[in-house]
Amino acid sequence: MAKAIFSVVLPIIFFVMFALVEDSMGCEASLGDCHICGIKCSAYGKGAEAHCDYRYDGGACICDFPCKEGPPQKKLK
Repeated sequence: MAKAIFSVVLPIIFFVMFALVEDSMGCEASLGDCHICGIKCSAYGKGAEAHCDYRYDGGACICDFPCKEGPPQKKLK
């Protein structure tokens, strides 16, 4: 009996884990050099976080943001 319960509970646990991980995954954009990195990244929404990756010459601006939001769209006239 315990083996049957375990075989049902284990898949449910994995299903819940993968459902939660997918929601917490984010997107990333490279926005050029680190000059005004935070301002450039703020265009991606409230959840966006900017940081500089200094592994590259002069640093690279990396913006982490929720995938549901994207960069602002230009209005067509």
